[in-house]
Amino acid sequence: MTPDELEQKAERAVRRGELLVALEHFDAYLAEQPDDERIRTRMEAVRALLQPSELVSRRRAEPEEADAKAVPVGSAEVGEMHASSGRFAELRERLEELRALAHPRRKADLGAGEKLEAVSAASVSAERSARAHAASFAPLPVARPLPREPKEMLEELLSRVRTGRRG
Repeated sequence: MTPDELEQKAERAVRRGELLVALEHFDAYLAEQPDDERIRTRMEAVRALLQPSELVSRRRAEPEEADAKAVPVGSAEVGEMHASSGRFAELRERLEELRALAHPRRKADLGAGEKLEAVSAASVSAERSARAHAASFAPLPVARPLPREPKEMLEELLSRVRTGRRG
């Protein structure tokens, strides 16, 4: 890849917010052209944008081989894996039970259900709506004018705040 392409890729990565990728491209550019102070300055500016946590979890160019060679599992970890698989099996059984309850095999017998007393909803509804109408459209009380004295004005305003009045 040419140095110009590396610089373009680095700048694109900066615009996307992929600062670690941009630093890798700048490193590759500087490996080919170590005397370019302009790129070195830009690289330092991008490095200054990184948060400390991003510097710690910096990507590695080579994959770690430690993952391929897994550490032997201890007996406590084996026990935890078995317990987890047991809990998973129980969860799966409960899921099947819930699915069976959610999708019954036959229709429900509504005639066998408990009979409830019917209450006339019209009387309750009419009374409630009359009270709501009266509360909503009742005229607001006329507030007396504020006094000129600062202390009395403050007391009046505080009493209005306490009672929730405006004026």
